[in-house]
Amino acid sequence: WYQRRVRVCVNVYFTLQALLLVAVFKSVKDYAKNILHWIDIVSILPFYLRLIAGSFLSQVGGFRVLRLIRLLRILKLFRHSRGSQSMMTFLYASLPEILLLLLMWGIGVLLFGPLIFFIEHDHVGFSSAFSGMWFCVVTIGTVGYGDISPESNLGKFVSAVYTILNLTIMTIPISIIITKFSRSMKLAKK
Repeated sequence: WYQRRVRVCVNVYFTLQALLLVAVFKSVKDYAKNILHWIDIVSILPFYLRLIAGSFLSQVGGFRVLRLIRLLRILKLFRHSRGSQSMMTFLYASLPEILLLLLMWGIGVLLFGPLIFFIEHDHVGFSSAFSGMWFCVVTIGTVGYGDISPESNLGKFVSAVYTILNLTIMTIPISIIITKFSRSMKLAKK
């Protein structure tokens, strides 16, 4: 019962804080523009859903996942940390390069995954084009789980070409991102 009381107190506190913020803002529209305010609302939502439809939601399996939304409250700590604010500014400024990096990575996976499957489909582990794509993701992520690997010489050659091409192509946006990061850190120190 102790945990229940603490949970109620915390949720009431966050609810009062959200209501006070709505009251202080000029309009609800201005309040809704800030993503952190949405996080506040979404993080207290499971508490009130459980109050309204408690027994029904307990029987629904997905409700436990909904309670994980409360972890979004941690993002509120970004308001108070200058370092995390500069990191968010950097990520926002580097968004085009990050999207380019993800696009190039995705194109490599979509091209080479089915190709490796086509070459290695007779060998153990490569049961579909998706298993070939999984191999590409694990390879370029330098994780190398070892659950599947090419066995034929052609498969090994294509894997080597994929790895070298992808690493070479990805260095361009990564170097731009690193340059922007060092600039943003210098600005944050000033």
